[in-house]
Amino acid sequence: MNIEALKNMRVVCVDDEPEALDQIHLALNSFCKTTNCVSSTDKALQAIAEEPPDIILTDVRMPGASGLELLKTVKKQYPSIAVVIVSAHSESEYLIDAIKLKADGYLLKPLNLRDMLELLSDIATQKIMQEELDQKNFLLNLLNSIGGKRVQIIEYIINHLDDDLMFFGTYDEIAMALNASKPTVVNAFQVLLENNILTRIKNGAYKMNMSVKSSG
Repeated sequence: MNIEALKNMRVVCVDDEPEALDQIHLALNSFCKTTNCVSSTDKALQAIAEEPPDIILTDVRMPGASGLELLKTVKKQYPSIAVVIVSAHSESEYLIDAIKLKADGYLLKPLNLRDMLELLSDIATQKIMQEELDQKNFLLNLLNSIGGKRVQIIEYIINHLDDDLMFFGTYDEIAMALNASKPTVVNAFQVLLENNILTRIKNGAYKMNMSVKSSG
C-alpha cells in the first residue's frame, strides 16, 4: 500500500447518506491532499468543474442522477479523473455496468477502510507513474525538436538538479562550462520556462516541475 502517493491526491466523495459521507471523510481526510464530500451527482459535477479532483468515490444509488450516470459523464468530460463506484452487497449487478463504463474500481458497503485505502493508493500510484512517463516523453520530444547546443544545456540543468529538483546557476556559468554563447543559454532557458518545465524562483534559482504541459 503506497499511502505516500495519496498525499498528492484530491478526492471527491459522493453519497446521499450524511453518515456515510462523515465516515469516508474521517477515513480519508488525513491521507489525501483534499477530501471534498457532496450529497448528489449534481453537486459533484459542480465541485469537479470548480476544481477537478484526481479521484471520485461515488455511491451508485442516489436520488436524481445515479453514480453510474456520474461515472459516464466524468469519463466523457474528464477522462483523466479516476472513478470508484461504491454499492451495497445486494447491488452487485451494478458491477457489470461499472466495468462497461470503465470504472477504475468497485467497492462494496459497508466500506472496509483497508480495502478502500489499498484501492485508492493503487490508483494514486498509477497516476503518478503516468505523470512521470508523460513528463519523460514530453522532455524527449522537446529535446528532439530543438537539437544542437541547447540539448546539452538542458541536459546540464537536469544533471545538476538537487534533491528538491532545484537548479542553481547563472547563464554565464553554464556558457563557460559548455563552451556555449550566452544568448544560446538564455534561449534554452526561455524554451523551458515557456513550456512550464522550469519555474523561475529568483535569479539563478529555478524549480523543475514534476508535471509539465505544453503551452501550445
